Amino acid sequence: MKILHTADLHIREYNDARWQALQELIQLGQAREIDVLVISGDLFDSSSDAYRLRPKIRELFSGINWPVLIIAGNHDAEAYPDGAFFGETVSVIRDLLRPVEIEGVYFWGFPYETLMEAETLEYLNLAAGMAKPGATHLLLFHGELLDITGGWEQYGEEGRHRYLPVKLSYFYPLPWQYVLAGHFHSNFAVHEFREGSYFVYPGSPVAITRRETGPRMANLFEIGSIPTPCPVHSRYYEKMEIRLDPFQTVSPLNIITERLSDTPENATILLDISGYFNGAQFNLSEEELYQALSKLSGHRLEIARMEFHDIREILEDDLFALFWERLGERNLADVDRKTILDYTLKAMMEL
Repeated sequence: MKILHTADLHIREYNDARWQALQELIQLGQAREIDVLVISGDLFDSSSDAYRLRPKIRELFSGINWPVLIIAGNHDAEAYPDGAFFGETVSVIRDLLRPVEIEGVYFWGFPYETLMEAETLEYLNLAAGMAKPGATHLLLFHGELLDITGGWEQYGEEGRHRYLPVKLSYFYPLPWQYVLAGHFHSNFAVHEFREGSYFVYPGSPVAITRRETGPRMANLFEIGSIPTPCPVHSRYYEKMEIRLDPFQTVSPLNIITERLSDTPENATILLDISGYFNGAQFNLSEEELYQALSKLSGHRLEIARMEFHDIREILEDDLFALFWERLGERNLADVDRKTILDYTLKAMMEL
């Protein structure tokens, strides 16, 4: 059985970038001939978004011939009331104790609830006691893996709250071969908690915040194999750091436009530009550079930081010329030479 697993689309509007990412996932599932699509929470950004977009979701899912399994996340916890219809192929798992069986494989769903660590573990053990021995069991889960040490930024902008906290060790004695998780936004991450058994965050398949950098992924795997990241052609952010050098011979604008031309169309650049440039060499003032960058800002470029200085007057100063001559006489590593130059330019700017 081939499964495509995603989470955290946070859909708000019809046919925006997030909606288009869901369309891309469906096209990906058709191209890869999957058997099941799993959405592990936060398909919608809010329950009101889910109510408003439900007819469009039904229409979108009507064109597929494989099951779609969904659980609620913390954002859309109230989006799936009893009787709400999302399409003939869609099953919403509302209760951990009521799994869905597909061709002998049991899909369990642990939708978001306000449970703490001990309560979460107790509920998992209760469900595990109902599992059929010898069968294949998978768990859809929307919560926080405490073993991840990368920091809160990996969870998007969820705030510093606990969301169904678990540890990998909890799953070692439990029957699930795969824990297909949601809530972790940043990147695809897979953790083996038992030989041949995996806890997987696919990461959001489209950039939700500036923290979702790099091409987006979904989890595509066959039962019995290791989960693997599958590229999703959707919007994402890419960081671009440019440090201007007062002795470079290429205009700052040319550097930026060249870097932009090498970036995929679905990437939005987060530009961090700093350093010093010789405005006289390029007939370019600080204001003109700022205005030019502001005009570039838009769909494909966002300004994260602009801290640059035109130091033409310093470069033409006799004192700096003497300093530069003496610095050239020293046998220094490039990094040390750059550090000394940086401190000197800062000091001369203050003077």
